[in-house]
Amino acid sequence: MRSRSSSVSPTLGLLRQAGSIVGVLILAAGFGPALAASPETAIELSPDARPVLILVPPQGELLLGRRGARRRVPLPSAWQTSEADRGFTQALLMQLSHVAANWPWRTLIVSSSGPESASQLQTLGGQSAVVAVVQDELLDLAGKVQFHVHMELTTVREIASRHERRVQTHVDYVAAALAADSAAPRRNAAAFAPNGALDEQAGTAATDLSQFLALIVARVSVPASLQPRNSTLGGLGLHPNCAECRASDRVVYLQPGRVWVRVGRPPGSILAVPLKQTSRTATPGGHTAPTPNR
Repeated sequence: MRSRSSSVSPTLGLLRQAGSIVGVLILAAGFGPALAASPETAIELSPDARPVLILVPPQGELLLGRRGARRRVPLPSAWQTSEADRGFTQALLMQLSHVAANWPWRTLIVSSSGPESASQLQTLGGQSAVVAVVQDELLDLAGKVQFHVHMELTTVREIASRHERRVQTHVDYVAAALAADSAAPRRNAAAFAPNGALDEQAGTAATDLSQFLALIVARVSVPASLQPRNSTLGGLGLHPNCAECRASDRVVYLQPGRVWVRVGRPPGSILAVPLKQTSRTATPGGHTAPTPNR
């Protein structure tokens, strides 16, 4: 995980609020038996077997880096706003904690680090969980920049038992490149103004990622024998802006203007890339997006 600024941001307040929400839920569960009806009228309910989602969101400000390089630097001053991370983390947490969305996870746990999430995972003995460690950055492409989100996604079943199983997947999400030169930052400063193009991309990424996580968590409870075999890029006639993608790669998820595709040998990694403007964004015979593929 790359180093980030230690300055306090509005995001940390939301993290504390999310932690308080989890604490309230746990406290309420503890008082449940005391508030329940009498034994004569109580109805025994089946335990909630839905997976738990553990999220480790980005920490600190959005940094500028080059593809494949570890060194990250602050954005040029002409590109900075009062939202050091462009509001991405806050938007992601708001999406995932929205109760009315009817998300497929039983509980959302927000962690501040990988070690903390590992400790929280061990408290879920015998259960299933999806752990998402999220990082974001702005890639410097020499004359263009690109908002990039990297996610380490780990699905864990039968936690802390001798039958525990883990599957880890690398996920990379990229937005459309914006014309900008870090050596002459004022030339395209409008794209980095509050509520400008970069902020819009960060908000869209939060929505896209929350929907993708819902899809991944929902499939954890589906037996392997019932998992559909997803179509390929070539079979759907899709042409993403992706040099690594091949027509034989299988589509994991399809959104308007964007495709999530599994590349490389199994389990491979997942790339979420924009579609070319001339490509179809709906599956043949309907508008239902493909379900996720192992």
